[in-house]
Amino acid sequence: MRPSIRPMPSSSAGGQGQVGNQQADSPQPRLVAAIVVATVSTVYPGFLIGALSVQVAAEFGVSEARYGWGLGGFFLAATAGSMILGRLVQRIGPRRQIMTALCVTATMQIVIATLASTWTHVVLALLVAGLANAANQTAVNLALTQAKLPRLGLAIAFKQSGMPSASLLSGLMVPILALTFGWRWAYVVGAVLSVVAVFAVKSLVPDPHPARAAERRQPIRPVSTRFDLLVAAAVGSFLAFAAGALNAWLVGSGVDAGLGEGTAGLMLSVGAACGIALRLASGTQVDTMTVRPFLVAGLMVLVGAVGFALLAIRSPGAHVAATLLAFVGGWVWPVFTNYGIVRTNAAAAGSATGITQMGVYIGVFSSPLLTGWIIETYGYSTMWLVVAATVLVGSALSLSVRNRF
Repeated sequence: MRPSIRPMPSSSAGGQGQVGNQQADSPQPRLVAAIVVATVSTVYPGFLIGALSVQVAAEFGVSEARYGWGLGGFFLAATAGSMILGRLVQRIGPRRQIMTALCVTATMQIVIATLASTWTHVVLALLVAGLANAANQTAVNLALTQAKLPRLGLAIAFKQSGMPSASLLSGLMVPILALTFGWRWAYVVGAVLSVVAVFAVKSLVPDPHPARAAERRQPIRPVSTRFDLLVAAAVGSFLAFAAGALNAWLVGSGVDAGLGEGTAGLMLSVGAACGIALRLASGTQVDTMTVRPFLVAGLMVLVGAVGFALLAIRSPGAHVAATLLAFVGGWVWPVFTNYGIVRTNAAAAGSATGITQMGVYIGVFSSPLLTGWIIETYGYSTMWLVVAATVLVGSALSLSVRNRF
């Protein structure tokens, strides 16, 4: 029998007063803030290598297709580790796994900034950082459910805002550091951010009670069937393919369309800011909405598909307008899909999202490899049209499982 899906308890009118009193001296907002910083920190290296594509490719003399291995390698490693690390966090607890992931991320960024002398060195460091990101993503999902937050959907929206926040920060690094002091300094900034996140997580994310050790040795299984989780993973794969292309090639595509390097990097940040704003706005509604989350996601990405298709137009003005549309419609879906998955599988959020995040990583991994080849062979216009088609497939799959989460 399928579990009933109800709004979170805090959305009821009778519970609002009690929740409000608890929030007065509750560390919950600070805990969510620590989770957001941790999320930004571990995904930042993968997004940054896309934003720095012009500068890094020029230094190492790599083509778009070969450069795609650096972009994709980060998420390939995350794909390989996601399911296993999702099970691991159910055993050892989220705080320990998040802190370990952050320390590894900081180390790899220092390696890139100071020791990487070839493109191969960069790719190898990004592979290790990708594993750390997979460990962190599954752990923060479990940390949020274990915290018993009164507005789980809003907390997930803040956490999911960490992804476009990392993209925004990556875009800002182009005019601020890459074009002035050099692209390696952008990774030094990432390492510092990871260290800050370590101390925040240590202070604000609780350690599981010792009495639960025996329970963690036999992790709770997800409520959703394996088939439903795999379809949700496929949804994430197709939609993340588009998001990965947007992050990987938006700057290069903007320059090709006639924008300056600094302006193209700034547009990546502006677009990401729009994505963040809409994710947070969605989070204020997701806990109390009666519409199924996967239905909302499937419909919203259709707007993004239009934006991706318009990016095929090779003119500066069209590129700017299409960027905003692609971010607004193409980056909001994770709030709804993750909320549906975590709400349905609250006790086993680490294991469930370990499966579904694997699909996301497959999409982001394959995106720069395939799209890089398409750019080299057919150009940016064809590439953006292919990306728009993948969004349509992701929308159809999301609508097909709308009643499962």
